[in-house]
Amino acid sequence: MDKKINVVLFFLIVVGFPLALILFPKQKRSSEEKRNLAEFPVFTGENYLNGLWAHQIDKYLDDHFPFRKEFIHATPLFHQAKGFQLPNSERVVVVKKKNDPKVKEEIEKDTMAFLDAFEENFSGSMLIIDGCVYPLGGGSPKMSKYFAKMVSDYAANFPSIRVFSAVAPLSSAFIPVAKYRHFNGQNKRTLLAIKENLTNGAIFSDVFEELNNHSSTKLYFGSDHHWKPLGAYYGYVAFCKSAGFEPISLDKMTKKVKYNFLGTMYQYTQDPSVLAHPDTMEYWEPMVQTEAVNFGAYGTSKGMKAKVFYATSSGGNTYSTFLGGDQPLMRIKTSVKNGKKAAVIKNSMGNAFTVYLISHYEEIWVVDLRYAKQNLTQILQENNINDLIFAVGMYAAMSHGTIGMMRQLATQSGHYIPPKPSEAPELPSLNPSVQPNEINDTIHQP
Repeated sequence: MDKKINVVLFFLIVVGFPLALILFPKQKRSSEEKRNLAEFPVFTGENYLNGLWAHQIDKYLDDHFPFRKEFIHATPLFHQAKGFQLPNSERVVVVKKKNDPKVKEEIEKDTMAFLDAFEENFSGSMLIIDGCVYPLGGGSPKMSKYFAKMVSDYAANFPSIRVFSAVAPLSSAFIPVAKYRHFNGQNKRTLLAIKENLTNGAIFSDVFEELNNHSSTKLYFGSDHHWKPLGAYYGYVAFCKSAGFEPISLDKMTKKVKYNFLGTMYQYTQDPSVLAHPDTMEYWEPMVQTEAVNFGAYGTSKGMKAKVFYATSSGGNTYSTFLGGDQPLMRIKTSVKNGKKAAVIKNSMGNAFTVYLISHYEEIWVVDLRYAKQNLTQILQENNINDLIFAVGMYAAMSHGTIGMMRQLATQSGHYIPPKPSEAPELPSLNPSVQPNEINDTIHQP
């Protein structure tokens, strides 16, 4: 009897898995990994002889193995079971930078879905507590002056436009354990240093202080590096206070909920305690009608219809509910007919923030500092922009590379905003070879 069972099991394994591989529907993209899955390779004599075809077959089998998703989720649980480990013990995970040549290749395609790969492949230390992941760091006040200088130069060169700094702190500012409280102070000092170095009438939005006043509420995702919509809301409240606007209360918006979000932090750590605590995302839609258009990396003559909120975004792409993820350039027209127009310079942290602004502006231009190649000077002047808002996460404010990209936005047609020689920061040369994956290491230091 045992032999018959073994024969049946052997038959099921040998025959069943190949049949499942052939018959099961194939996914084209993994929403959790945020990448396209391998396609079945075309056979040629040359590819076969040089071994490329066999290599591509291996990648195809890896990406379409039956029950692949279930096996991926089970793997960290298996590793955890190999030794004694408290499920919610404090531990630090060190993440090495991923050098994927496909990232660089896809950035150059206007048709790609511009998705944030944790600020273009994060490297550094992460703290895991109770299934929540926090980057260890709080920025550097020494770096703040370079970001403040760039913002101040915009204010000097566009005196008729109000220029705002609205930088979000890292989630490390709100680690709910006393021994990590120093990260709260480090985040605060870094952002206040921006305020202290702003000149030429540039306006500081105290995002940290507003979030800190509500720190008893969870403001950041546990499985993702972005702030939750509630955290972004308090960032919006801070902006309104600095801009002289009355923020719209949450009870005057439409509340919606999405479940089972496992974001970038889980993708990078593959930690079983994070897997066991997926995020629930509550978000609010202002009662404002909008018409949105996405543009590619170049030009504004051809656009594609877009939305401010994407109800169908789910799984690993749940954060793409806001603006549909990271697009080079978006124009939003609203039913608020007050003549006010804004331009928002942002990285992915700005997505959840920007959606609240539709209650205050008739038109909003949303510019992704990493992907947009349009000339910001022309956008500001030709559209009579009233407010220019730098709504970025701290990663963007702490990197020479990303600060250079924000400065370069105004130079596409030769309009350069030069710092004075005595005050010039050491920015990279403004040329297309600068890639949007340069993260300054100082941000990861405790």
